[in-house]
Amino acid sequence: MTTDEVAFTFEWYGDFLDELCDHGCRFRGYEEDLAAGDVLLRHDVDWSPRRALRTARMEADRGIEATYFFLVTSPFYTVTHKPNREIFSRLEALGHDVGLHFSTHQYWADEPSEDALQERVAAEKAILAQVTDDPIETVSFHRPPEWVFRRTFPDFASTYEERFFSDIAYRGDSNQRWREEPPLEDGIPERMQVLMHPGLWGNRDATFVERLERLMSQTLGRTRRFMHEQFVEKKYNIDEFCDFEPRDDGAAESVVSPPRPSR
Repeated sequence: MTTDEVAFTFEWYGDFLDELCDHGCRFRGYEEDLAAGDVLLRHDVDWSPRRALRTARMEADRGIEATYFFLVTSPFYTVTHKPNREIFSRLEALGHDVGLHFSTHQYWADEPSEDALQERVAAEKAILAQVTDDPIETVSFHRPPEWVFRRTFPDFASTYEERFFSDIAYRGDSNQRWREEPPLEDGIPERMQVLMHPGLWGNRDATFVERLERLMSQTLGRTRRFMHEQFVEKKYNIDEFCDFEPRDDGAAESVVSPPRPSR
């Protein structure tokens, strides 16, 4: 088995996908009925839409369709920012679905009323729907509290419903640790949901903290450059920030452009 030794690299992830494909797995969406051999492949995009596009391309090259859940309340990215709108367009063009990654922690410390939850989810779905072509049908809860597990909701599908979480096998890489390691050690389950966080993966292996620090550095570098060019140099070159080619993990993405004389 090529995936015995777990490494959080794109190469390892490619081998993992190949193993599922070689086994004959079929990749389905959350709105479909699941049969033997079906896999729900899900991505919670906590940190990096750019990394999400990288894994989306890897999957599309193998004929795989996945669902990417975006966090409207993320401090790392804004879903309506033009480079991210471009990422949504490219994801959907590759055949992937987009869902809402919803953080209850942004609003409540304890379980809210059903009406309050539905209202907040609907508001965030409306924001995300502005930048996608297809309707937002499914919700993945960010750092889910106990009260969302195995629960169904009247107005949206949840990835933690019984039918997706308990009735089928579940494999996730949360906090850069698989529940079973390697995740296919006991073979490939008959039906399975796989959760993957694109921000945890890179060209080279790294720890959870190292990966987070590098992504923070890259994000801050882009922000500094954007602010300098937009507000100091008065340039309107936002298309330059739509460069989604992966960078080597050992070097930070472009930082502040050197100041140029004002014209």
